[in-house]
Amino acid sequence: MHTAFNFLEELSLQWLAQMFGLGPMLGVYSSGGSVANLIALGGARQSAFEKINHDPASSGVNRPVGIYASAECHHTIQRSAGVLGVGRGAVRLIECDVAGRMRVDSLAKVLAEDKVAGILPMAIVANAGSTNTGAIDPLQALGKIARENQIWFHVDGAYGLPGILDEEVKPQFEGLDLADSIIVDPHKWLGAAVGVAATFVRDRQVLYRAFTQEPADYLEGSVEQNQVAAEVEHSLDDLGIPYFDFGAELSSPSRGVVVWALIREIGVTGLRQRVKRHNAMARRLAYLVDKHPKLELLGEPTLSICCFRYISPKIADLDRFNQRLHRLLVRENIYMPSTTRVQGKLALRPCYIGARAEPDQVNGLLEAVLRIGAELEPGR
Repeated sequence: MHTAFNFLEELSLQWLAQMFGLGPMLGVYSSGGSVANLIALGGARQSAFEKINHDPASSGVNRPVGIYASAECHHTIQRSAGVLGVGRGAVRLIECDVAGRMRVDSLAKVLAEDKVAGILPMAIVANAGSTNTGAIDPLQALGKIARENQIWFHVDGAYGLPGILDEEVKPQFEGLDLADSIIVDPHKWLGAAVGVAATFVRDRQVLYRAFTQEPADYLEGSVEQNQVAAEVEHSLDDLGIPYFDFGAELSSPSRGVVVWALIREIGVTGLRQRVKRHNAMARRLAYLVDKHPKLELLGEPTLSICCFRYISPKIADLDRFNQRLHRLLVRENIYMPSTTRVQGKLALRPCYIGARAEPDQVNGLLEAVLRIGAELEPGR
């Protein structure tokens, strides 16, 4: 309804867009990156088929499509393809360089092959901070390819978009202005409770055409929808901004008031300080790992993720060893990184995004890893 909550929904989205330099893009909230990516790719599907005079939201898809995503993309891209009816097999995983960034030459090659095969290009999906390592794809180059080929350009910044506030990293975000859609999860670096994501698009009417529901009598007759009155005098005079027609949810909590309150509390300056502190922690950890003979750095950090592992010539299976080390580490309930794979190697993956993540935790994590590694190492 046209209430303070509806107002704060739009205001907080505008604040996020301003904070991350998204220009005039408009947004809609959802429950997390999974649905945020689904909404963005729903817009991409609508746009791609409208270019060939077909309405997929009304009539379904009528030909195979291609979604071109980094091999490091989040698995929700494949899920979105399945839910949207284009099929998970439509996602073409484009190979990455050693830093985990999508290779522009590989993308161009696959696009050319699919053009010959009659595949309709639906979207190019880039990472602005991959989930595994925090890698940022070459956004400028990918965006230019999207523009030249009239393909929807989607940027997944669920985790990494706030990294743009760090001046040292900001140049890697050049090309965001070419995006047709961008997502970010305030429940990550901003610190909201789990269940808050935002999808921003250049044209929100595309989302309306992709997701609008058929009229429902119990809703349509409940309000006056007074288009003549200069002011809304009662919450039932108008439905306000129809977020329920821009995404997959009809009923949803007021996520905007949560984001509004967080931004009011921490501000751009506070979040910038947090992001810079966390990125510096990852860089400090990488520096210390690189100096230690028992540790191996598996890639220079881009944002606040640092991937490394314990090594020794005495260890026959480093993956299994580091998996055991990790399980013992998290059971201590002090330092609890996740694991991932980098270039096929199992890595410990601390990701610093919490408001309470402080620099002294870097040394503490290293000490714990070295202690447990020494205890597990054969031939002690």
